[in-house]
Amino acid sequence: MNFERLNADFGNSTGNFSCDSYYFEIPTCVVEISKDQAEGLFTNQVEDTADLLKRLVISTIINGEEHFFMVGKLAEASPYANSHVGKMHDKINSNIPYAMFLAAMTYVYKINENDSDNKNDTSTIEIDNMKMMLPVWLLKKENKFSIAQNKMVNRFIGEHTVKLLTPGMETDLTINIKNAKCHIESEVSRWALKYKIVKKEDNEVTVIEKRPEASKFDAYEVVLVDIGGGSVDSVLLAKGLNTPVNADSFQVVQVEPYLGRLDKLFREKLIEHFLDLRSLEQFIVDNYMTQRYVYKNPNTGSSVTLTEPIVQMLQEYSDILVYKVMESSKTTTREALKFIYFGGEAPILEPYIKHSITQITNEGIMENNHYFLSDLLEDTKDEVFPPTARTINLTALEILSLNDKTKK
Repeated sequence: MNFERLNADFGNSTGNFSCDSYYFEIPTCVVEISKDQAEGLFTNQVEDTADLLKRLVISTIINGEEHFFMVGKLAEASPYANSHVGKMHDKINSNIPYAMFLAAMTYVYKINENDSDNKNDTSTIEIDNMKMMLPVWLLKKENKFSIAQNKMVNRFIGEHTVKLLTPGMETDLTINIKNAKCHIESEVSRWALKYKIVKKEDNEVTVIEKRPEASKFDAYEVVLVDIGGGSVDSVLLAKGLNTPVNADSFQVVQVEPYLGRLDKLFREKLIEHFLDLRSLEQFIVDNYMTQRYVYKNPNTGSSVTLTEPIVQMLQEYSDILVYKVMESSKTTTREALKFIYFGGEAPILEPYIKHSITQITNEGIMENNHYFLSDLLEDTKDEVFPPTARTINLTALEILSLNDKTKK
C-alpha cells in the first residue's frame, strides 16, 4: 500500500494527520500497559473501522523490547494519560509522538485495505514523503535548528514495525518512510497565510494560489503567535510574510502551558464536576463560543454555573500571555508591527486576549494590528483544506507537500 505524502502535527492536545489529503485526528493520550492488560482490555471484537480510532491498542519494539500502548480515546480515562501535560514535552525523545504515528498508520492501513487496488497487498505501507514539525523551544536547545530537525527526521525515516492488537482488527504492519523533513512549528504557518489550495471545477485540478488577504502584510513585519496546549511560540517574519531574518526572530513565550494551567484549575476548583483534565478541556471547547459555562450532570439532571472560575482563569492567563508576547516582541523599529494569533487554544482565548490588548494599548491598535484567523481569512467555496487555528500548521505542510509534488 503506497501513499505519496503524510503530514503530521504531534500536538499536545491532539495529533493531526493528513495522508494523501485524508484528514483525521487522534487525542494525544498514550499510556503504556503490560501485555496481559493489552490482551484483557476488550470483551468484544471491533468490526467497523469507524470505531477503530476509539479503540487503538498497539505494540512495537523499542530498544529491543516489546512495548504495549493504549492510544487516543481509549487511553483518556487512564490517570497516566496526560503525563506530558504541564511541562515542556520533548517530542524528539518521548515515546508519545512515535506511538501516535504508529497507531495512525495502523488506522490508515485498515480503512484502505479493502480497496480494490490494495486487496493483494502484504501488510506494508510505504510513504514517499513525510513532513512533521518541532516547536521553537526544542529547536533552540541545539546550537543549530537543523540538529534537532535531523534528530526528529532520523526517528521516523526508514522502516518501522507495529502490531495492531485491537480484537477484530489485528494486523502486523510494516511501515516504510522513504523521505522525511522536519519543519519549524509556527513559522511554517506562513505558507498557509500566503497561499491556499484551490480545486478548479472546470478540470478537477488542485492548484496552489496566492491568498489575496496576504497583501495587507506586504509592507509590515508580522509576529506569528502560536498558542498551543504545551507551549507558546512567537516568530517575527520579514515584510510580506517572508522568512525570519535570524534565530533571534524565534522566541519561546515564557508562560505556563495552557493545559498545565487548566489542570491546576481542575484540581483546585472543579474536580468535583469532572472526571479528569480531558473532560474539563472538552467542556470548555463545547461552550467557549457563548462564554457561558453551565455544567449539567448527565445522571442527576442538576446544573451548576461554572462561568466565573473558568472565565477568570482564561482572562488571567490571557493577561499574562499578552504581556509576555509584547515583551518578547520588543523591537527598535518605529513601524507598526502586525500580530497574527493561532494555535489550538487561540479561539478559546480570543475574547480575553483582545480585551487584554485593548487594556494595554487601545481599541484602534487592537483592531488594526492584531488578528485572529477568523478576522483575517476569507471563506471561499473553492478552497481545499482551509486553515483553522488548530490546523494551520498542517495545512501549511500540505501546501509544501503539494508544491514538492509539482516540482518532480
